[in-house]
Amino acid sequence: MAFYRFSLPSRVLGFPVEMQALIPEEIQDIPTLWMLHGANSDCTEWFAQTSLQRYLQDRGLAAVTVSVHHGFYVNMQHGPAYATYLEEEWIPAVRSVFPCLSTRREDNFLAGASMGGFGAFRLAMNRPDLFCKAGAFAGSIEMPTIVERNQRGIQPGGKDFLWAFGGYEHMINNKNDVIFMARHCAAAGTLPKLYMVCGTEDFGYALNTIARDDLRMAGAEVSWRQCPGIHSWNCWAPELPRFLDWLQDREVSE
Repeated sequence: MAFYRFSLPSRVLGFPVEMQALIPEEIQDIPTLWMLHGANSDCTEWFAQTSLQRYLQDRGLAAVTVSVHHGFYVNMQHGPAYATYLEEEWIPAVRSVFPCLSTRREDNFLAGASMGGFGAFRLAMNRPDLFCKAGAFAGSIEMPTIVERNQRGIQPGGKDFLWAFGGYEHMINNKNDVIFMARHCAAAGTLPKLYMVCGTEDFGYALNTIARDDLRMAGAEVSWRQCPGIHSWNCWAPELPRFLDWLQDREVSE
């Protein structure tokens, strides 16, 4: 398995985008896991915080990460159009460099941690033609509620929310609203299967259970796992092999 660290120019963003990838060697049509980082991080996070390379060994699965900094994976109100980049440019650009990656929907998956969990589900709901499964590790799925609570002084957070979203009114009943988009996908019969994991001591645990229930009510098939732990890679990293087993339809250990 080969490791790559590289950047690719972006027409949408107007600047190069940093990425990392693990690609199995000497095979074609490789299933691919597209992985999104959390806040205050970048494309190195999944590699630095987990044993990703060891976990992928002998699975015949590629992994690709990307840096969006504090962009929340949306078209920012005051910043780059990351959503357009991810939905239209990112994956074709990577496949132009690595034509060995499979283009089949059933071979492409998403995963994200914290902010990246929101990004993974948002991207899955806006481009369900590209992905068959998506996973969130303590994901900020109920982002409209998080932003609204921040505006009311309940949820901690800095100006990142303002720069990304502008306000609560930009978060509901549109492409940034994961639950709203899930209902659209369900109506069209294109809803990807979902996996969620969260620590029981995570400050976002209650909102994760609400997101799980809201997604199920929207028609999603959600595999849920909770484990002891806070909002930390010490909680999420040990859960990664179980998620990979779920992706590949292997028996998931309890």
